[in-house]
Amino acid sequence: MHTIKNLFGISNGVKLILALFLAAAVFAVGALLYINHRMHKGLSGIVVKTPNADISIAKARYVETRDGRKEWELEADSARYFKNDDLIAFENIKVVFYSKNGANYVLEGKQGKLKNDTKDMDVSGDVVVTSSDGYKLLTDSLKYTAALKQISTKDKVIFTGPNIRIEGIGFLANMATERAYVLANVRTVVKDAAI
Repeated sequence: MHTIKNLFGISNGVKLILALFLAAAVFAVGALLYINHRMHKGLSGIVVKTPNADISIAKARYVETRDGRKEWELEADSARYFKNDDLIAFENIKVVFYSKNGANYVLEGKQGKLKNDTKDMDVSGDVVVTSSDGYKLLTDSLKYTAALKQISTKDKVIFTGPNIRIEGIGFLANMATERAYVLANVRTVVKDAAI
């Protein structure tokens, strides 16, 4: 098990991943509130009928602002709410997070699911997290466990940044400690490193 922060001190890269999942989870809660007709601004889209879902929105878009500043925005081809499972499902999800320091972070995946009761979220299918300062995480799926404030996957991961590439199996990031781990079969390549 390798600690990414200990390998090259990229607490900003770890914060990127943690912030994106937190933003995506917050959006999904906002979408649920809208779908239940308790929210009247921010989310736009076309309400459509779907046989299995209780409510569906095509071309869903949500923008979150605070004090006149855009904090994050989410776009998805669709958002579907399943009342019996208390679940929101997204297709082709993209979340852009705007930090106060001017950096942008983007989380993309083919599918997303949010369990409303636990606030746990899964994003799967060609998951990519990128930052405007050159960090990128590639994997097949990521899970956010709200009670533990953890992001994890059992899949292969590739984490790249300026002058570094880490590959391995499994990933765990803890929001409380701001530490991230690649769990097994770790291979690290550092470019232009002064020894």
